Formats: sequence, C-alpha cells, structure tokens
Amino acid sequence: MANELKMVFGSSTTVISHAATLATAANTYSGLAGCTMTQLDNSTTLYPYARAVLGIPDTFAAAPTSGSTIDLYMTLDDIDGTSDETPLPAASDIAYLAKYVGSFVVDNQDAAQIKPIVISLEGVQKAQFYILNSSGQQISYSSNPTTVKVTPFSYMPT
Repeated sequence: MANELKMVFGSSTTVISHAATLATAANTYSGLAGCTMTQLDNSTTLYPYARAVLGIPDTFAAAPTSGSTIDLYMTLDDIDGTSDETPLPAASDIAYLAKYVGSFVVDNQDAAQIKPIVISLEGVQKAQFYILNSSGQQISYSSNPTTVKVTPFSYMPT
C-alpha cells in the first residue's frame, strides 16, 4: 500500500576494531594498543536510529556468566562547531565520561559471537563509540579483531 513505512539503511561503519585481548571490566578508548576507532558520520542523513553489531570472532578465555553483557558507550563529535565532547574516556572512567547507549547480552559459551542491538541516534551528527567488557571473562584475540559496526537507519514512506 502507498505511504507505508519501510526501513532505509545508511552506510555501515566499523566504529571499533580491537586487535588485542580485552580484560574483564576493561574498556576500549583512543590510544589503547590494538584499538582502531572510526568516527560515525550521521551528519548528512541524520537517521535517528542505528543497528550496532558486536563481533567477537576469537571467543573468550572461558564461558562468560549467563546474562552478562558487553556495554556500548558513545561520545559526540562536532557538538559546538568542530568542538567534540570532552574529556574523552580513558582506561577506567568510561561510565562517567561517555553516554551509555545499550548492552549486547552475550551467550554463556566460549564461542565466537555476533550480537546486534538497536540504539538511538536522535540528535547525533557525529560520534565515537566504546565498549566495556562486563562479561566476567577476557575477550580473546588470536587472529581476528573484536569489532563494533554501526549502521544508521530510519523509516520512510514508500
């Protein structure tokens, strides 16, 4: 039927690629060894939602606790002209310096995992993302990095 809403997706960005182990209770941040962070640019489309996908291809040190999570945080870029939100998270202050945007609930299996969530990008033009390992187990690394990919989307009439 005419004027029904359909999902329209923007370009996917790998916002985090971490080619190293990540200890339990540790987070990613700019300057962390093995971590590449890429800015999400939503300034052209201004889509209000995004699908975030966590990829853990090299498993965990052991099976995570049932119901445990990998938490996703965000800071905004270009919020006042070209000025970014500051201060940025470092090794241990992510919960105080970044905005919590969602959690990936991991399976209690020492296995590769791909986990999607939907997050809000309302009011977000550009952003940086971080993860906090709340799984109770170290995220392993042998050959493939842990990644987070973010794909903005919206609903538009047909």
